[in-house]
Amino acid sequence: MLTSMIIKNTIRDNNYIETGEAMRSMTDAEICLSIQEAISGGTFKTGNLLSFIVYYIVCNPDVKKKMLKEIDNVFQGDKRRPITKDDFYSLNYCEAIVKETARIIPVVHSFTRYIDKPNKTGEYHWPADSLFLIYSKAIHNNDEYWEEPNKFNPDRWMVENFEPKKNSFLMFGGGLRLCPGRKLSMTGIVCLMALMFRKYEINLVDMNNPIKITSDGSIIKCLNLIVEIRPRN
Repeated sequence: MLTSMIIKNTIRDNNYIETGEAMRSMTDAEICLSIQEAISGGTFKTGNLLSFIVYYIVCNPDVKKKMLKEIDNVFQGDKRRPITKDDFYSLNYCEAIVKETARIIPVVHSFTRYIDKPNKTGEYHWPADSLFLIYSKAIHNNDEYWEEPNKFNPDRWMVENFEPKKNSFLMFGGGLRLCPGRKLSMTGIVCLMALMFRKYEINLVDMNNPIKITSDGSIIKCLNLIVEIRPRN
């Protein structure tokens, strides 16, 4: 990944096209920020989302029961074999749990967008260089977009041909800056949770003790989630 960024739009790039500023090579600062963003998205954000997924699963017995049934149907009781591409495409309810968790408690609860040209929205005129803060958590919990928005309900994603209203689900951002690693991220999270729950029984140590979270302005972080893990029978 680092190599591809260093050689992008240079004579060492097989796809090098000399078309001016739009296709210039990346600066050192841009490369550093892109690598930091990739590391953050691949570790920090994924780790926090997984914590939230575990919490909502163990707090919703009906969801957990349905998830385990799907996992057991896919793996047929085999707790050792590697997961395959076909397995992933069969874990539809597990993916629904991931999406619903990201809707209820988005790890990135706000992000920014910038316009370099004047724009008009309704009666509002925005000058060039305006910076907008998009509060995804409010959008994810808006009853104009979601039925019973405060209810954890993965089954909403299982309805045939269901698609969220445009720009109402921002798990991976949106627009031209839509997360380029979204498919890899979803695949990794779904596979990891399936492998965990097929082999282990996971419960909260204290069901009356809610998850402890904090926010640093744009990221929601898990501070404390104490669970009990034991092999499944």
